[in-house]
Formats: sequence, structure tokens, C-alpha cells
Amino acid sequence: MSSTAMHRDPESTYQRRAGRALEERTRAMIVTAAEQVMTAHPDESIAHLTTADVCAAARGYMRRDGTEGPIPKATMWKHFKTISALAAAVVDKMTAENRPVPDRIVALAAGRGDPRPRPDSVDTERLEARFSSRHYEIAQLADQFDKASVRDDRSDMLYWSAELAERHLQQRRRGDRDRVVTARDWAMRGLRLVDRASRLDCMMGIRCARAAAAAEAMLSRRLDYEPTALSRIRSIKESEQRFAEVLGWDLHRELARFHIEHARALVEEDPEREMLAMRTIATTLIAMCGPGSAQHREPQDGLRADELADVIVGLCRMEMAYAADPEHAELFATVFGDGVAEPVRALLACFPASNGGRRRHEGNVRALLRLADLIRRLDLLGPTGDPDAVTAVIEDYEQASVDLLRTAEFGTVRDILVARYLTAKAHALAVPEDRRSDPPGCPADNALVHPRPAGLLRAAIRFYEHAARVTSPRGSAGLLREWAGRAAAELECAGGPHADDPEPVGDGEFDNIVRAINDLLLITMSRRNRFTDSEIQQLLDMVDPLYYYITSGRN
Repeated sequence: MSSTAMHRDPESTYQRRAGRALEERTRAMIVTAAEQVMTAHPDESIAHLTTADVCAAARGYMRRDGTEGPIPKATMWKHFKTISALAAAVVDKMTAENRPVPDRIVALAAGRGDPRPRPDSVDTERLEARFSSRHYEIAQLADQFDKASVRDDRSDMLYWSAELAERHLQQRRRGDRDRVVTARDWAMRGLRLVDRASRLDCMMGIRCARAAAAAEAMLSRRLDYEPTALSRIRSIKESEQRFAEVLGWDLHRELARFHIEHARALVEEDPEREMLAMRTIATTLIAMCGPGSAQHREPQDGLRADELADVIVGLCRMEMAYAADPEHAELFATVFGDGVAEPVRALLACFPASNGGRRRHEGNVRALLRLADLIRRLDLLGPTGDPDAVTAVIEDYEQASVDLLRTAEFGTVRDILVARYLTAKAHALAVPEDRRSDPPGCPADNALVHPRPAGLLRAAIRFYEHAARVTSPRGSAGLLREWAGRAAAELECAGGPHADDPEPVGDGEFDNIVRAINDLLLITMSRRNRFTDSEIQQLLDMVDPLYYYITSGRN
């Protein structure tokens, strides 16, 4: 070690000096933003100002990522634990610049703003609880709500209501209606606590509105409740739209408006309104979030990747349902012109501007589009097409297994596409060996696992039946529901290749799956050469959707 390094002051390293400079700049920006808020605040209400209010109302604060928006509460709390300390820093700044300091700010800095007890004494405890909320169990979240209720702290009650609603939705399992109802009730309780004069309340209100609407959408799968759920979704989204208008969040407002119009279209069973609502939101998202968009929004007014995926899937659903339906084909052509291919391409370019699992949702949507493109190519060959051509199309679809897993969350559209793929795959496998034009010894002959055509056909019937059983009878989904029911009946009557083969049931079927996976793992481990980077990535691309499908997508 050099003598310079031995005697260097540990506090004078470049990293420490750069860190201190960054913290000083951050502190200065907070004080500047706080000054703007405090000087603009009316005399009679500044006594009730809190650091959280300053965070939400601040303008001109530049974040580290270069965007402009509200001050992060964690950053504020790191530098100023109380509103009095923040006001004292504002007084010092204005005094150093030889500017007059309003008496109300001086009083706030001295803690003389309001003779009643200020909530600042519990700011630290409340903020620590909020920052730790993601690690809390549901019982702990409910306990925090009860404590806020005892204090009559409506802001905290609203926050914990939103947390409880979202947590119940995250932890639900398929068919767990009680947990969804509980989530809905917590979200509605939070909506009743919102004070539209407070920006923070409006932000929390949007969280509650989204949770409540998501819960109602899940509950609407019970057909006798669907009309009520659609009416409630419309009302909830109207509240969300008002909150977005208060905050100036244009993107949130337009998304809420879309859900209002879509729910109304389903209630009134108006296909034209449904198509127009989907076309409008697609055009709006392309304009606001596309590569050529010059709009600047607050970070919170962002586009979630799952919302963008839902819009793209909605366009695909409408094309499947209306474009080929004699009664609606002309109306679809009037609304969408040459189809949805161009809007879908433009919406895919919006994914870089989205947040919240962008990579997974974009991959899932592209998987659905690949599957739809395969079915389109099969349609061009026709039901009596050349068996060799059909087989070639099926075998060229190398991403089949991964795409079937990735699309698990796309409902009826996915069920029908998967059923059609399985049917085509079964017929391709059933082509007799002597009729195949493939040369002997081709890779297909060396497959380690051989799906049975009869099993694939039975699986296709199950997918059709599922779509016909659980899908809403309204709108474009209703048309697909009817089509899936007819397709299941036709496939059942047609029988098909090896229809009489016994179907494995019970534990034996699962044992066969496990045995096949074990064999594949042994073959993989016995490879002489190490995996290349591209091979590793290909395996990860297969394992990731499989894990999601097992843990979330189906169960």
C-alpha cells in the first residue's frame, strides 16, 4: 500500500465527496420546491401543512432519472423529519438571499403555527410503517388501519385500505371469491375516505379505484352478477376519472374513460360503442406513448404494461369475433378499416414507455400474436389443404410450447387459438408414415416425447368447452363463446384420428409427465459440452413462462 493511500483521510475519497455533493444538491432542490409551496399556501391553512403535502404539491423538482415530478417521500424523510425543520431550512435560504420571509413561514419553522397538537410527532412512526408495508402480513396491515382509525387519521386509513385491497387481490387463488369480495370492500372503504382537495388522497383514490374495478371484473365471471358488476365498474371508473382530472394525469383519465365506455357498451350490448371505445383508446395510447410522442407526464401518470397488453388483446378479440361474423363484418370494416394489424404494431412500439413487468407482458403479447399468425396461415391452406403443407407449418412453429404457456392469461382468445393449434397438431401427427414427404431420419423422427393425436384432440375439446363455459355472453367475447361451443360440438362429433385410444387418468398421467421431465433432465446433464450463452438464454426463455404458468397462470 502506498504512503498516500495509508495516510488518506477516509472522508475525502472521491466517492464520498461526490455523494455529499449529490445530497447537498438534493437538499437544495427540496428546500427550493418547499419554498414555492409555502409561499403559495394561504395563511390560514399553512399551519396544517405536512411534509407529505409538500411532496405531493412540489413542482420543478428534478429527479435523478431526469424527470420532473413530486418529491419522493423517502427522499424528503431522509433530509427533513418534520415540517418545522423544513420550514426552518426555507427561512435560512430566504434570509441568506436577503429576501423577506413571510411571518407564517417563520411561525411554522418555530412550531407556533397551530396551538393544537401537530401530526409531525408521529410522522416518523407512520412513515416507517408505510415503508415497511410490503413486508407486512394482511393481519398487520389491518392492525395499522385500526390504529389509524383510532387516531381518526383519514389519510392513513385511506393508505392502509389501498394496501389491504391490493394485497388481498395478490394473494387470491382461482375460485377464491371471498378474498376478492374482501378486496373489493377494502377498496370501496378507501374510496369513501378520499378528499378530492388533497392530491395525495386522489393518488390513493386511484389505487383504490383500480383495485375495486379489478375485483368487480373478477366477480363478474358469475353471469348472474355480471350486470351489477359492469354498472359498478362504470361508477368506480368515473370516480377514478375525477381523481385523474384533479391530478392532471391525462393518461389515467383517458384509460378510465375507455373503461367507462367499454362497460357501457357491454351493458347496452352495443357492438359499435364497443369497437369505437377500443379504437379510441388505441389511437390515444399511440399518440401519448408512442415513439414519436412529445408529451411529458408525471412519473405516476405512466402506462402499465398489463394495461397495454389488455388493449392489444382486446383488438385481437374484436377482430376474431366481428371481422368474420356476417352480421358485424361491415361495421367492423367501417370502424377499423383494413383491420387491427397496423394499430397493433403501433401499440407494440409503446411497450418501452410502459412500466410494471414490461418484458413479461410484451413477451406474452408477442406469443399470442405468433399463435394468431400461425392459425391465419393454416386458414389460408383451408380445411382440405395439403397434409404436407399443414405439417410443415406446424413444425416450423418452434416456439409452440413456450407460446402456449405465455398466453395463459388471455382468456377466450387464447383458449380458441390453442384449441385450433392442438387440432392442427393432432391431424399433422396422424398423417400415415407412408404419406409423409419428409426424408427418413429427419429431426422429427428423433423426438424424445411423442404426443398422442387423440390426447391433443381431447385437450382441444376441453379448451373449446372452457371458453364456452366461462366467457361472458356479452359483446365480442359473447360471439367467441358461441363459436367455441359450436367448435367443441363439431370436434366431438367428428371423432378424428385415434379417437378410441384410452385416455390416461389420475396419478398415472402425472407420473408419465414427471418421468418424461426426468428423462429430459438426465439427457441434458449428460451433455459433453457446456451450454453456450444463446442456449442458456433459450432455456431460460422456456423455464420462465413454465414457472409462471405453474405458480400463477393456471393455479
